[in-house]
Amino acid sequence: MRSARRSADPARQARPRVPVRAVLTAAARAGRREPGRVLAVAVPLTVCTVGAEILIDHFVKPTSLLPSLAGTIATTGLSLLATVFISGVLCRIVGEVEHGQEHLTIRQIAKALPWVRLALADLLVVAIVVIGLLALVVPGLIAGNLLAVTGPVIEIEHRPVRAALRRSARLVRPHFWSVALLATVPVLVASGVESVVPEPHGVAEIIEAVAVRGLAEGLIEAAIGLILVELCYRLIALAALRAERSDPTRR
Repeated sequence: MRSARRSADPARQARPRVPVRAVLTAAARAGRREPGRVLAVAVPLTVCTVGAEILIDHFVKPTSLLPSLAGTIATTGLSLLATVFISGVLCRIVGEVEHGQEHLTIRQIAKALPWVRLALADLLVVAIVVIGLLALVVPGLIAGNLLAVTGPVIEIEHRPVRAALRRSARLVRPHFWSVALLATVPVLVASGVESVVPEPHGVAEIIEAVAVRGLAEGLIEAAIGLILVELCYRLIALAALRAERSDPTRR
């Protein structure tokens, strides 16, 4: 009797899952279709941010308060702008290749990006995750996972920052572990790239470190960005499917 009731009740049907393989395939397809735009944005910007970080670490003394503070602010701002621009271009590329959006040039994408909202959202996500990491680590990992698609939500659904944060959490919560596999784990792995490259000493080693780290981190950031955008599209579609099942009048 109970099994019959469950099969008859549409609200109790098996929850649709995130198609992990399909997400990865779509992200890879977008990268293959538009390698020029992906690499032209991700690699140079990442090389610039890595170079600025390494140069400031080596030539600005930590004991010099004002220069050190200015360097930290400069590298943080440059990294933030680069991250926003890279994610914006990748979001548009996935939208064009996989979801029928109109083709835009990189310059047109730059003009259309909601820079302020994306930058503010990125800062808020980082702050929330850092606070969570300080609170015994696990809350930070959970928060980072729940807010993983905040940026793509802003671009795809044109939401303000706070609404995008809430929307990301709602989209991710029913598929928490799939999102962790596709988003959080790759980000954690990517964060270890810096530790693999030895600390450079001298001009030649600094140039080599900038090139190696910049290229590697640029490629990794591009791959993760493409996956996050396609993941966001899939989560939005699954949320719409759940809403339709719970309210048949929407059909």
